[in-house]
Amino acid sequence: TFSMLEIYSEKVRDLLVPIQNQPAGGLKVRQHPKAGFFVEHLKHVAVSSYAEVEQRMIQGTLLRTTASTKMNETSSRSHMVITIKFKQVFNNESQQSTTKTSEIFLVDLAGSERVEATGATGDR
Repeated sequence: TFSMLEIYSEKVRDLLVPIQNQPAGGLKVRQHPKAGFFVEHLKHVAVSSYAEVEQRMIQGTLLRTTASTKMNETSSRSHMVITIKFKQVFNNESQQSTTKTSEIFLVDLAGSERVEATGATGDR
């Protein structure tokens, strides 16, 4: 599965859901006693190829918070986290299955250019 979120101004937003369908205060980060931390109501989309992953990345990037600076016209103003969960099922000769799972987290931190050089001011 694939999920993509941004953290901007201390609010978590799902980048796979249109802005008008987002909760006003952002998504909530919760902790499960066994599963650990998770983002409540974050959309997880089934993907089965690199092309599908790339399509979702483009979709989410278009919703990401950006602003122009002197150094970068579309500088990211938010942190972004992409999670890709892989699942493989192997069947042996006696039809018993073995499942392997893994998770990859891709993290892009907000632009950290020197403020003076970028000309960035105020809340973006």
